[in-house]
Amino acid sequence: MSMANIVESYLNSNGPCLTSEVSDYLVKVHHVAPAAARKRVSRITEGSSAAVKKLAGITFPRKARFIYLQKDFGSPRYWAALEHALLSSKSVLGLGLAALRERGGIMPADHFKIACGSPLKQARHLSVDTVFDRLKSANLIELISVGGLGDCVARVQSENHYDTLVSEIRARLITEAVLLTALRDWLRKLGMASYDRVETREGGELPKVGTFAWDLSAPSYLAPMLKYSKDGAGKNGFIACDVLLGRRIDAGGILPFIHKCATLRRLRKVGTCLQIFVADAYNREAFMLAKRAGIIPATPATLFGREVAEGLSQLTEVLRKAATSVIDADEFGSLFKKFARIEGASNQLRGTLFEFLVADVARKSMGPSFVRMNRKFKTDQGDAEADVVVIHDNVSVLMIECKGYSPYARIPDDLFKHWLQKNVPRCYKAARSHPDWQNLQLRFEFWATGSLSAESLALFEQAKATINPSRHTIDLRRSDEVLAQCKLTNDPSVVEAFEKHYMKAEPLPDAEDDF
Repeated sequence: MSMANIVESYLNSNGPCLTSEVSDYLVKVHHVAPAAARKRVSRITEGSSAAVKKLAGITFPRKARFIYLQKDFGSPRYWAALEHALLSSKSVLGLGLAALRERGGIMPADHFKIACGSPLKQARHLSVDTVFDRLKSANLIELISVGGLGDCVARVQSENHYDTLVSEIRARLITEAVLLTALRDWLRKLGMASYDRVETREGGELPKVGTFAWDLSAPSYLAPMLKYSKDGAGKNGFIACDVLLGRRIDAGGILPFIHKCATLRRLRKVGTCLQIFVADAYNREAFMLAKRAGIIPATPATLFGREVAEGLSQLTEVLRKAATSVIDADEFGSLFKKFARIEGASNQLRGTLFEFLVADVARKSMGPSFVRMNRKFKTDQGDAEADVVVIHDNVSVLMIECKGYSPYARIPDDLFKHWLQKNVPRCYKAARSHPDWQNLQLRFEFWATGSLSAESLALFEQAKATINPSRHTIDLRRSDEVLAQCKLTNDPSVVEAFEKHYMKAEPLPDAEDDF
């Protein structure tokens, strides 16, 4: 058997690995001299037609390279072997791949800055951007645009590989957003953090402590967190937290966070930092690694109790079912009840579930159409998002802004003004530059279950009077009109969910005397 065939057979049996591993195999089993073994393995990977491929752009200690058979590229054992090789060599590139693997191979681009374990910018350390560039240059990851998620960092896979995962990823991200709201409320109520300065990744700019981005951060003025200078002045500490739901965290999954925490602690000018990681569960190795690193490995149950933990799991399942047009009014009500004591969570849930409800209404009542949620657009005027997009082939595009408020609440004027003066023009511009939409009729609608002020209504009427309907139209649908559209679905569960959670309760009739 030729040397090339021996190497191919080894890779076929054992999977992708470093050239040093194959060289050691040739020395020990086939009694090839070490220098000769290294040369022969190197020659086998030369030439574009070689059966054994070499990963370009990334080198390992002792000039080793990562090699694989073409058939293994992108396979689970390819990614597992590469992650192991990088982590074994203590490469931060491996941390980036481990973070991606724990999240199914894809995550929003901003979240990669948080999860990959590298600083945004710090001397003598590879920054997030450098880690991304090196992995991208090696054809390991790419930046892709995914409907409903926006720009994402993803492991290189076959085209459309991630399309079927979007609803599951969105369900996890929405559930994590509710968890972060609960964490913010928990920190505030315990007085662990400065009340008005708890930031989460949902707030626009990424929360920061030192040179790193986090899912949640806040300054803390508790006595054990303070550092005192020689003149007696106290410097505040910080609380920093990352979250990941939906899976049991293993050692590789916790290592990026541990690396981030350890690197931060070496920054002398940054105050004391309490670091927390929240996941549904950990294997024993991951749990012990976090504990030894001085990190709190928390779960929703240990932080908030069983009811909230069950509510988070239930929310993920409800969102998955809602994405497939299964709406259950009782499940909506159960969720509102479980999160009622968490400040802001009920409103957050009400708005999110309303978007799913509107998308389902569109699918079932607007004829043959293509419905998508949370479509993001980039223009030279700024970014914009349409909560629900309804596309009627070769006819029209309807973009719906959803504001699922309590029926007794008022929608803030600034939100309505932003939709009218920012979101609509930007979405219009993006649609007119879209190759499939540029000649279609464009319609923009604002669906609201809360009330609008006289100022907002006047602003709407003024804008509607000045719009050329041949270019696009705007419309406003309030509770009664949304209910009418729900009834067109002929789906009692949709109507019940809307009436029960987004309509004002009808007053009871006056009791009449029986005598």
